[in-house]
Amino acid sequence: MNDQTLNVKANIPPNSVEVEKYVLGVCIKDGNYLPDELTPTIFFEPKHQNIATALLSLKSREVKVDIQTAINEYRRLYPEADIPYCNELETISNLVTYNPEWTRLIIEKAKLRRIKTLTKSITEYINEDTVNSDQIILTIDQELKGLTSSKRKKDGPVLMDIDAIKNFERKEDDNCVIGNRWLCKGGSLLLVSQSGVGKSSFAMQFLVSLCTQKEFFGIKAKRPLRVVMLQAENDLGDVAEAYQDITAGMNLYANEQQALDENLFIYRDTNSVGHKFLESMRTLIELHRADVILVDPLLSFAGIEVADQKQMTDFLRHGVAKVLEDTGCILVAIHHTTKPKSANDKEGQTIADLAYSGAGASELVNYVREVGVLVRQPGEAPVFKFSLTKRRGRAGMKDFRGEFKGDIMVRHSRIEGKIKWEYDDGTLSPEEQAKQRNVQQTLPVGHSSNAKGSRRRSDSV
Repeated sequence: MNDQTLNVKANIPPNSVEVEKYVLGVCIKDGNYLPDELTPTIFFEPKHQNIATALLSLKSREVKVDIQTAINEYRRLYPEADIPYCNELETISNLVTYNPEWTRLIIEKAKLRRIKTLTKSITEYINEDTVNSDQIILTIDQELKGLTSSKRKKDGPVLMDIDAIKNFERKEDDNCVIGNRWLCKGGSLLLVSQSGVGKSSFAMQFLVSLCTQKEFFGIKAKRPLRVVMLQAENDLGDVAEAYQDITAGMNLYANEQQALDENLFIYRDTNSVGHKFLESMRTLIELHRADVILVDPLLSFAGIEVADQKQMTDFLRHGVAKVLEDTGCILVAIHHTTKPKSANDKEGQTIADLAYSGAGASELVNYVREVGVLVRQPGEAPVFKFSLTKRRGRAGMKDFRGEFKGDIMVRHSRIEGKIKWEYDDGTLSPEEQAKQRNVQQTLPVGHSSNAKGSRRRSDSV
C-alpha cells in the first residue's frame, strides 16, 4: 500500500456503509421498524439517514413497513429522493436475515467518527494562542461520557468528577437551552392554568418564540430550537387559528418564518396512553431531533390515576425521565388546575403554594424543573398573572417596563377576534372602555368606576 492510498484511507471517516444497506434492506423486506438502538444520525451515508428517517416516521404514525410505504414516505419527506435505491436495498437483502451484530457495528463506527472529529478539533485548538488546557480536558471528559452514557446508565450510579464540579463554567454550560440555566437538556416545564383561558395559544406563542429565537416576555432560547407539539384537544381549525394569528402578530421576518417552518412539527394524537405514549414521545423526538417537546395536556397521555403518588412517580421518574435523559430533550407539559379556590383559601398563599395549583399528586410538581402558573384576574378584561414558581430568577422574564420579574401581567389581544398574548400595562381597548362605561351606567348611585382607558390592576393570585 503506497503513501497516497494511506492518505486517502486516513481521510475517510470510519463507516460501515455495506452493513447499513443490509440493516435498512432487511427492515423494508421483513416489514420491521428500525432497531430501537439506531437513530438516523447514527448512519454514515446521507441517503441512509434519509431512509432511516422515513422508517422512523412510519413508526411514529404506526404505518406498516413494506417497500411501497417506505418509498412513499421517503418521497414525501424528500422530494428529490433516490427511489430506485430503496428497491436496490430490498433486493440485496433478499437472502439474509437480520443480524444484531450489524447494529452494534453501525453504532461502533458512529462512535469512532465522533472520536475522530473530537481529536481533530482538539488538535486544532491546541495550536491557538488562547488555548486553555483545563477546558480541553473538560471537553474531552464530557464527550467521552456521552460516548459511554448508555453503558453507564445500565451499570447504576455514576460517580461525578469532583474536579469537573469545581471547574464547571456556569455561564458557558453547553447543556443550557433556555434562559440562564433555567431549562437545560433533559429539563421540564409544567404550564398550569384553568380550563378555557387559552393555555394552548399561550403555549403556541412560546413555541414559535423558541423556534425563531425571539423573546417570549423576556424568556429567550440560546439558539433557534427544533420543537415538536403533541396535543390531543384541538382540531386542525383550532390549531390553524392560533398559529395564523400568533405568527401574524409577531411580525416575523422572512428568515424567521423559514426557521419556524423548519423547526416546528405539530401532531395530534388522541390514542397514545401510558407506555405507548412514552414510545411515541421518544420516536417523535428522535425523528425530528427535537430540543423541546410540548405535550398538551399531559394527563391525556399519562393513563394513570393522577392523585396516586406511586403511579405518578413511576410514570414521571421511570418513564418520562428516561426518555428526556436519553434524548436530551426538554418537556413542556400543559396541565389543568383543580376547581377554583375561594378567596379565603387563597389568602396568605405563597409562590411555593402556587406551584401546587395543578390537579393530582404533588410528585408532578416535585419532578419538574419549573412550574409556570397562569391565573385569570378579577374584572371584565381578559387579564392574567403569569408566575414562575421554582427557578424564576433564571428565566430572564421581564414585565412591560423591561424589568426582570418572576411574575408578570399578560392579557389576550386588545384587538377583538385576534388570538395573541401581549403585555398588560393597565390600559383598556376602546371596546373594553365602552363595556366599562355601560357597567358604570347600571351601577347604583354612590358607586364609581375608572372608565378613562385604564383600570387598577390586581396583583393578587
